[in-house]
Amino acid sequence: MATETMDRDQRRATETASDGPEANWAYRLGFWSAIAATASGVIYFLVILAALLTGNFTFPPSVPMQIFGGISSLVLPPVLVLLMASLHTVTPNEKKAYSQASLAFTLLFAGAVSINRFTQLGIVRHSQADGITAGIDWFLAYGEHSVMFGLEMLGWNWFLGLALLCAAPLFSRGKIEAWLRRLLVFDGLLCLFAAAAFLLRSPLSQLGFVAWGLVLFIITALLARYFRRVETQPRYT
Repeated sequence: MATETMDRDQRRATETASDGPEANWAYRLGFWSAIAATASGVIYFLVILAALLTGNFTFPPSVPMQIFGGISSLVLPPVLVLLMASLHTVTPNEKKAYSQASLAFTLLFAGAVSINRFTQLGIVRHSQADGITAGIDWFLAYGEHSVMFGLEMLGWNWFLGLALLCAAPLFSRGKIEAWLRRLLVFDGLLCLFAAAAFLLRSPLSQLGFVAWGLVLFIITALLARYFRRVETQPRYT
């Protein structure tokens, strides 16, 4: 009897680990972070679509497109960190190893991408404005032989892919969670495939743009719905 009581209490403590005041704030932060990420993705997709339809989508992109991409890629990573931190907070204890790993890889993703974009909008832009071009090719955000472009691919393809795969096991109940799990696995594998293709200099690396330029924001939209649903209807009782 004592053993059964201890097991029941331990299970109850685990199941309600995501139902306290801290989790309530995490649900709200997760919801609004997911909304912000989705809105950013919609704007990004519409701008890229407009560039494609008007024949202005080139590589490297035009200067206005580079500035837009730099600002977008500097703002979005912190939002995704907040989103993953919220998800980690509301995750039951028995699955926190997955959520913590996902958060860690998201932090690495954010660091890699932010270094590139901050350098692009700061040092690179300032140097070009001052007419200093010696050695600048190594630091261009979109340069074919640029170290910074490699850092960008490391973040968006490798680290983000690992973060998405680690987040997939967190979802196992209901229709929304089933879709989230499938899309996280699909997008994570697509990111990793694009990373491998980039290392092999394959044009298939461009599939990465589908992974984090479209599918990622379908995921964040579903996460917004997930956080709102779980906040109003607790997942564990």
